[in-house]
Amino acid sequence: MTLDTEFVRAQFPQCADYPEVVFCSNAGGSFVAAPVIELLNHYNSHTRVQPYSPFTPSRDAGEAMDRARAGWAEALNIAVNELTIGPSTSANSYVMAQALGASWQPGDEIVVTQQDHEANIGAWRRKAEERGVTVREWEIDPATGLLDPEDLYRLLTDHTRWVFFTHCSNIMGTVNPVAEITREIHARSPARVCVDAVAYAPHHIPDLRALDVDLYLFSLYKVYGPHQGVLYVKGALEEQLAGQGHYFNREDPAKRYNPAGPQHGQIAACRGVLDYFESLHRHHGGSDVDDTPGRMDALHRLITRHETRLAEPLLDYLDHSAKVQLLGKRHCRDGDREPTIAFRPLCQSSAQLAANMQADGIGTESGNFYAPRALEHMGIDPVDGVVRLSLLHYNTTEDVEKILVALDRTL
Repeated sequence: MTLDTEFVRAQFPQCADYPEVVFCSNAGGSFVAAPVIELLNHYNSHTRVQPYSPFTPSRDAGEAMDRARAGWAEALNIAVNELTIGPSTSANSYVMAQALGASWQPGDEIVVTQQDHEANIGAWRRKAEERGVTVREWEIDPATGLLDPEDLYRLLTDHTRWVFFTHCSNIMGTVNPVAEITREIHARSPARVCVDAVAYAPHHIPDLRALDVDLYLFSLYKVYGPHQGVLYVKGALEEQLAGQGHYFNREDPAKRYNPAGPQHGQIAACRGVLDYFESLHRHHGGSDVDDTPGRMDALHRLITRHETRLAEPLLDYLDHSAKVQLLGKRHCRDGDREPTIAFRPLCQSSAQLAANMQADGIGTESGNFYAPRALEHMGIDPVDGVVRLSLLHYNTTEDVEKILVALDRTL
């Protein structure tokens, strides 16, 4: 089945607002689906009171928040008390670094990668330095920016407490085999696993039980939703982690790792992302009786086929150009390449090329995208950085044709 992009784009009001611009900066933040906007407007217009009291608007507000939390727990195949919805992935990472690091001791070791953006490196590194913990780096290939799991396995010891890595780099665009890597980590060491999915979740909402990770984080404002971050903490960890909110909220799973407290209307609106997915599933022949993880898998197959058609001509063009250095895999043949495509111009600055493309109506950006360590390891100036073209399923083949014309002209 082919994705009906006309139907998809009708669910995003922003698609009609600026028809002269091809929006390809999605990795920094996606368009917002109409059901999300409707739920947030309804909450602010009718139920913006302190939730969970018996009087009507308060009760309705609490029920809207509960609907969102229950829906996301079902979509991720986790228990609702394993879910925290906080301000962002960066904030959630910082909070969890305090919770995890409280028990770290000198002699302990953690592993981080250079492939991640700083939100999934900096918080853990700072806490390790504070606690006297050894940080081992799982290094990327300096030519491609990719990770080799065998390099990781050689770093694991009996002292490894945690391994932190990304599901998909926000610059390289290549998906790491999380389930396989996690299985090997658990078999070779006592380490637990934390995966950052900010660049993966916009393309697929995974089954976290199948991945068997211990922590998993992503940002809903990159997944068609409000500015919130999803945090999964495996239930078995609860007794080992210090709560990060008020002491009297220690047993409240919605507040345990959210020291700022839940942002009520934003959380209620998170349900709108799932409402959008449900309507997309039905429009393409799906059944209402399908469970949510099943819907996510079906949509993943549908969306991946479309996004592969978007990525392939761009990758082919850049791979065969003598004027750029393409980062990550050069093709989608292995089924592990998302349409997040970064490259370094060789004959001009990234900033200048991005400005030229923007003048042609291409909504792209340049810089290090919060991943300066990765670029430095590849010998790329992190100040000028790279140009990034990041597409999602509401982009079209016509968008790609316009990008190619602008690329050809400015290169």
